[in-house]
Amino acid sequence: MTVLSFIEWAKALGVPLLAVVVSGASVWVVCVFSRWQVRIAREKLRHDLYDRRFAIYVTFHELLIAISEKDNAEPELRKANAARAHSPFLLDARLGVYLEELHKEAFRINATNKDVRDPNLGTPIECAQKSSALGSDKLKFANRTTELTRQFENFLVLEDYSKTRKRRNIAETL
Repeated sequence: MTVLSFIEWAKALGVPLLAVVVSGASVWVVCVFSRWQVRIAREKLRHDLYDRRFAIYVTFHELLIAISEKDNAEPELRKANAARAHSPFLLDARLGVYLEELHKEAFRINATNKDVRDPNLGTPIECAQKSSALGSDKLKFANRTTELTRQFENFLVLEDYSKTRKRRNIAETL
């Protein structure tokens, strides 16, 4: 095979070979961008879940505070009930049961608070006993904020996404 025939073959195969190379590069670029989009979508999902879970946490934290400080915590009870209804979709079953128990206890304390304020429901001695028990219950309920935080600990953690794997690998090699 002579140099002249080699040049003819190269001319003939150049355009198809270039098309194959460009197609391969295009596929590679699309794959890289697709992986980036998937990673960004997963991070966005984590952040969205965090926001929704944090809203449930804040609602129950407000409920704990309202029960201990207010005479009537009906609005907070309603918000907590709505948040509890969302919890099966955002939290695990164990935490859902915990939130349900917390809501029931808050409802009981709020109802007892209303009963104590009603002068027609018993003698003054009974009202004083209920009032004393209510004060103790409110104090115990308000002290459950650290327990609530501990229950949500695993659900309200976000990683630092500014550090990608590549940056970590570069730092490790240096």
